[in-house]
Amino acid sequence: MVRVSSFGQQTLLIRSIMENQQKVFDGQRQISTGKKTDEFRGLAGQASTILGSRSFKTRIETYQQTIDTIRGKLDANDVQIEGMLGAMEKLKETIQVTLANGQAEGFSEMLDQTFKFVSNALNTNFDGTYLFSGAKTGSEPVNITSLADLDALASVSDAFDNGDVAFEARIADGVDIEFGILASDLGEGVFQEMLDLYQFDQGGSGPLQGELDATQFSFLQGQLQSLDTAIDNMRQIHVANGLAYERLDVVDDQHTDTSVFLEKFIADVEDVDIAEAVTRLNNDQVALEASYQSISSLSQLTLLRFL
Repeated sequence: MVRVSSFGQQTLLIRSIMENQQKVFDGQRQISTGKKTDEFRGLAGQASTILGSRSFKTRIETYQQTIDTIRGKLDANDVQIEGMLGAMEKLKETIQVTLANGQAEGFSEMLDQTFKFVSNALNTNFDGTYLFSGAKTGSEPVNITSLADLDALASVSDAFDNGDVAFEARIADGVDIEFGILASDLGEGVFQEMLDLYQFDQGGSGPLQGELDATQFSFLQGQLQSLDTAIDNMRQIHVANGLAYERLDVVDDQHTDTSVFLEKFIADVEDVDIAEAVTRLNNDQVALEASYQSISSLSQLTLLRFL
């Protein structure tokens, strides 16, 4: 028996089956992965655009990680500066009460406690580095522990060992932010004020204890104004720290918007429409089944059946 079929017909049907099998396979892969293709060459001329978009998105994510790190340091700055401002305001309030009452009680102890609090805050260690040490992250920025130590120095500036350069980081293309605060910038003014009070208290016109005389009263009045100036300087640094935080938020929001846009852009190019892919897969499966049936029918055609 010889089948009534030509080699060409069989070849055509086999090729059709293979093509339909490939279409079904591609459809199943698209539905399972959600992607149009698993190779960049399948995106034809859009491959370079996708690679560029992915590179940009990765860079943005790196910037956002940097921003998160900086935000933590700015938070720590804020906490410590607020504490120091509170301590200095308390010292100022003590002087005001002393002047109002004409009587000093426990002034020396209050001054000593304030100095220790401020110096300890300036030596804060955050995440393995000293917060206010600038580039010298491994050493304490304040090298003394008492007002007596400060008084023994040739200059108040000698009490600080911090670096000359504060921390700086890039948070966007072409955008750098200085987020570090140097202990000397923050503490030199208030150290000088506390040293002046200490020297007067320890000097011939002291101690500041009990009823104030005219010299003591006049001295404390003069110190209030200069103390205000030192506190205002610290407060300005505090404000600058808050502004840096706000700037971070603005840039971070821009990065988030850009990242969302890029993610959608990449998805529009790479991702498959699942509903459309399911419909196409169903059609391809029907076509494949038809191909199987066609070649099966052809294989049953013999001269006996024909006759």
